[in-house]
Amino acid sequence: MEWLTYLLKVTACTVLFFGFYLLVLRKLTFFKINRFYLLATLFLSFIIPALQFEVKREITVVETEAPVNIPEINPVIQAPVQLIQPVMVKYQPGVVHKIDWMAVMYYVYGITASLLLLVCLWRLCSLLKHTNRYTKNGDGLKLITKTEGFTNCSFFNYVFINDEDLSTADLSILLKHEQVHARQYHSIDKIVLMVFKAVLWFNPVVYLYDKALEQIHEYEADEITSTDFGNQEYANLLLKLAISKSDMPLIHNFVKSPIKDRIKMLFHAKSKNMKKLIYLLALPVAVGLFWLFAVQVVYAQHIKEESKPSKDFYEGTLKGKVLKIKKEAIGFYTFDLLSDGKIYPIEATNFKEKIKVGDELIAYIMGKGFNMKKMDKSGKVIAETNGPIYNATKVTTLDGNLIYEWNLEKHAFLYEANKARFASSKIKSIQKGANGKIEKIVLNDGFFTINLNLKTLNIKDDNFKAGDKVLVKFIGEKLVSKHTYSTDKMIVLYSEPRKYMIKNEALYNRFYLSDGKQKVALLKSEQVKVAVPVEPKIISFKKIIGDVKNKVSYMENAVIDIVNCRLEAEYVELDQLNGKMTAKNAVLKAKEGGSATAKIIVFNLKDGSYRAENGEGKLGLNIRDVAREKDFLTKLNDKVEYFANDSVKMSKDRSIVSLFGNARLFYNEIKLSGSKIVYNKKDNTVLVNDATMTSGNTKVRADSLFFDIRTKKAKLYGTDLNR
Repeated sequence: MEWLTYLLKVTACTVLFFGFYLLVLRKLTFFKINRFYLLATLFLSFIIPALQFEVKREITVVETEAPVNIPEINPVIQAPVQLIQPVMVKYQPGVVHKIDWMAVMYYVYGITASLLLLVCLWRLCSLLKHTNRYTKNGDGLKLITKTEGFTNCSFFNYVFINDEDLSTADLSILLKHEQVHARQYHSIDKIVLMVFKAVLWFNPVVYLYDKALEQIHEYEADEITSTDFGNQEYANLLLKLAISKSDMPLIHNFVKSPIKDRIKMLFHAKSKNMKKLIYLLALPVAVGLFWLFAVQVVYAQHIKEESKPSKDFYEGTLKGKVLKIKKEAIGFYTFDLLSDGKIYPIEATNFKEKIKVGDELIAYIMGKGFNMKKMDKSGKVIAETNGPIYNATKVTTLDGNLIYEWNLEKHAFLYEANKARFASSKIKSIQKGANGKIEKIVLNDGFFTINLNLKTLNIKDDNFKAGDKVLVKFIGEKLVSKHTYSTDKMIVLYSEPRKYMIKNEALYNRFYLSDGKQKVALLKSEQVKVAVPVEPKIISFKKIIGDVKNKVSYMENAVIDIVNCRLEAEYVELDQLNGKMTAKNAVLKAKEGGSATAKIIVFNLKDGSYRAENGEGKLGLNIRDVAREKDFLTKLNDKVEYFANDSVKMSKDRSIVSLFGNARLFYNEIKLSGSKIVYNKKDNTVLVNDATMTSGNTKVRADSLFFDIRTKKAKLYGTDLNR
């Protein structure tokens, strides 16, 4: 991707430089200076984007805190129910082959540029074939007589003439003209432009450069030649030979450039020397391009000690030797990699046949190591891993041969178990206000752009800079255009590797503990559907705080009526925009009798459903007065609910959900748990690694399990039904 960005920057430079030539310099008669300008700006267009300079500013780091009393929401604890007898079914996941469009662009560009360079070389060889026989005149020109093809033209000091239709006077004028081309080395410019056109074949401006430079060559030769022979006589010869044409781009044809423009320039008044000062106006253009493409500014702050990742977290490239390959007691394969004096156990089930003890490998680790356990039906641990196991996203040999790579569909961001979004990207630009505070950071990973609006955070930092690799976590994103998102709710921005960070303390404390671990909330795939929404009626409260923009109210010691029930809670968050109400330390009383208490109750005001956590007691009525004397905890009722301790990742269309780290999924009367769960919403299928299937006192374990939700059938691999 970097080569494409570089070529686009080169193109932008050529557009601005040539635009300045067209608007300001083209009509000036300083032909030598114009020639130098065109050649110099072409080279500068390649040089400026290749330069990289940093500008550092010493700014006092200021951290701001805006504590918000948001209640912690914990996962729902589901009661196990009757297990459906597993039935074997076959499963063969399909493999989708994707086109790497970046690779296609690379090959198209490379092949096209190579072909154009070969064509240039072929034309040069074709031209040199005619230079074997020549006659040298007194001015050092090598005259070659031709009656067909390219005639009355020159290449360096070789002049191809057709003297059948030329008088002695005309021939003298023509030779003087071509002598100017030879002495000014105009043919070198032609060769240079041929190379530039091959490298920037997609850029239309480079072809305009070629025509403008050729025109300047002719103006310069015309000016010198007409001084010796007179403007009128020289113009007559131009008109006489105007019918001659040539398609050889490496030569200077006497009448190839537009005759009308050349004759007008012969009689055009010469520019005054004072106008040479106009060329100084090109300096701001060059400086502006230099600042835009070659200068980067640094911003950020040091990471706090308490925010460092836990001891089981490692991210980076490990280079070392394979000490052991083994099958873990819980079912999958690992290998021990000795790197920098430390041993890292890495999961290798998918590529164990491709490695052996003693191999020297490079593995890229990203994330936390997991301790995994197997338990019997009584809950006793019967097998577990000896320390954390890491996952490798890529494994290669020392010379770069690929052994394994975890290919993920390209997304702008992924989801953690706490619903926070996260993405690895690069800083494209950092915008600051007049007070030195960061207002906006633009991230771009080469495909997706994320705009982080930080104006309200009042942050001053000087460690991050454009081009840095970063990890960002956020919520509240909006799709503003194709492949471009914007948010003003950034949680935290880390440098990679993690040396610096910018943290939104209020949001960070809502989603993470002080050691960086997630505050995991329940994720639900579907909601119970009802006919109309419900509206809560506020009876009383001790204190209320309102967010007018987002239509959110925060109440303490609130009493609220909702349909046929009365809610009394220590804390209530009412989100009218999203149709959601969350109550903490709550009591829900039915008007017709019955009550229940819960640590957290979450109401969906759009469809009237609710869920509770740590509840006890029963209700006489539910919210819609249609389910009397039912358990206060929401029944699944053909819903799928899932959550995980480490991370939850979704495909672009959110149809495939991948859960990692103590993953659990509930469907009606079935509970599935394992180290990894992949739930396909389209096919209604579930694939579980290190699987446990539970109902009541019945528990079945397997190395892996495939479950079809529609048919309620399952296939187990490596199972032990006697455990």
